[in-house]
Amino acid sequence: WYQRRVRVSKGRDGRKVIVFTGHDLSHNIYETLLQHNLITCEKWVVLPLPDLLEQTGLTLSEIKTIQAAASEKLCPKVHSISPSSEKSFDWSFGSRNLDISFGCLLKEGKVLEIWGSSGSGKTQLALQMCAAIPPKFCSAYISTEGGISTSRLFDICHARGVTTANCDIQACNAVDSFCDCVLRQLPLLLATKPVKLVVIDSIAAPFRAGEVEGGGVRRAQKIRSIGQQLKYLSSEYNLLVVVLNQATDHPIKGRLPALGMTWSYLINSRLRIEKLQHENAMGARRVSLDKGSCLKLGTFVNCIIQKEGLL
Repeated sequence: WYQRRVRVSKGRDGRKVIVFTGHDLSHNIYETLLQHNLITCEKWVVLPLPDLLEQTGLTLSEIKTIQAAASEKLCPKVHSISPSSEKSFDWSFGSRNLDISFGCLLKEGKVLEIWGSSGSGKTQLALQMCAAIPPKFCSAYISTEGGISTSRLFDICHARGVTTANCDIQACNAVDSFCDCVLRQLPLLLATKPVKLVVIDSIAAPFRAGEVEGGGVRRAQKIRSIGQQLKYLSSEYNLLVVVLNQATDHPIKGRLPALGMTWSYLINSRLRIEKLQHENAMGARRVSLDKGSCLKLGTFVNCIIQKEGLL
């Protein structure tokens, strides 16, 4: 769901790759990249910082400069509105109660996690946030759990009197395809479309489905690379990233978000959604704050799932 708009070359496998030229970097740095076979921009987005420092012998400042140049070549900005005339964008949960209570979490340049058990309503909430995006903008929905229910998205739009939801959808189940989607394909989509909301559903599914080649260390590196990329893109393109996360049971601490502390450090705020366990609670949910600086931890709102979504 993207189109390339930069000059590319072909690699040995026939796949198009974007490379640095002598005009992009200083002569000494360019020669160092040639020497270590790090001339492709994609490697500077995918490889973790410690590996780049060890392989090149460059300083941290020089590596940051190269990474910025790589990001610019991979996803050049498309400016349709001058910064002075662009108005601030207002995101919405698609629910007045949630907007009043947790609206301060919906800011550009932020990564919001919504976690809960299976069937708690995470996808429901994400879909109605996509439906709330104004027609002249769009959302990007990356599903790692076998695709999303487009019929449910249509039902939400129909119940709200919205003709359509401008939502680009991509499905990827394996770890490698998920990393490729976030690290390479997503930046190119953002460079060509006015995306204001990116949804990942869910972050944990690919990493819990099977073993990651390289073991736990490589798994943590991939999680950090994805988290850092999402934070960078949210800031660079003035958009909001909403990441859905699964729940896991700890023998001592009880039910917790999946992926542990490695992932927790990469998000700005966290909401928990859970079913209410009492009589006449059919469709009743509780949304509470687990992490955030603008509200008191534990702040909660009770909602009900209806045709229009979680209200």
